[in-house]
Amino acid sequence: MTAVDVEAIELDLLVEAIWRRYGYDFRGYARASLARRVERRLALDGMETMAALQHALLHDASYFRRVMTDLTVTTTEMFRYAPFFRAVREVVAPRLKTYPYVHIWHAGISTGQEVYSMAILLREEGLYDRCRLYATDVNRTALEAAKAGVFPASKLQEYTAAYQAAGGREPFADYFTVAYDKAAIDESLKENIVFAEHNLATDAPFAEMHFVLCRNVLI
Repeated sequence: MTAVDVEAIELDLLVEAIWRRYGYDFRGYARASLARRVERRLALDGMETMAALQHALLHDASYFRRVMTDLTVTTTEMFRYAPFFRAVREVVAPRLKTYPYVHIWHAGISTGQEVYSMAILLREEGLYDRCRLYATDVNRTALEAAKAGVFPASKLQEYTAAYQAAGGREPFADYFTVAYDKAAIDESLKENIVFAEHNLATDAPFAEMHFVLCRNVLI
């Protein structure tokens, strides 16, 4: 049996172990991407085999949470890809205004920048007060960061440029409280957001929605 065959078997066993121990299903993920992420974790922790990684995560839930960060997509920014948000403002928002109450689901929110971007956009369009935003992610650590709504103050200049490119009309800094090197999102923007842990691979939908965003999920 070749080394490649052994690694393939180990990867199969690793994702099966994660599924049976923690209920997170990576069995249908792109194998090449999954293997690269696992190999990165092995290198970071000085492990030689996936079997060693499997043993560690089966017996240490806190270690598994670190591995989860490697396995899930956590790339996100405020108003990431501004043309998308401009299209939401110009095309989607007018349609949403025809409903008395709106349900929006952000699936795979990572650390929350994009759901807060949507909240800002909806407020500026006069929609936020009649919207409920469901913000879900499979990664509990990322979800907790999203709930906190605290971001590096050093990112505000970059975020401001993206906000303006997306059609933002207000002073962007008004949406944050800045102290030292942190920028905290205005608490009023959290009022209509429901944060929840949810695995799209195994958990059922929980409500009917008017608008669903899966920008990270399809990766």
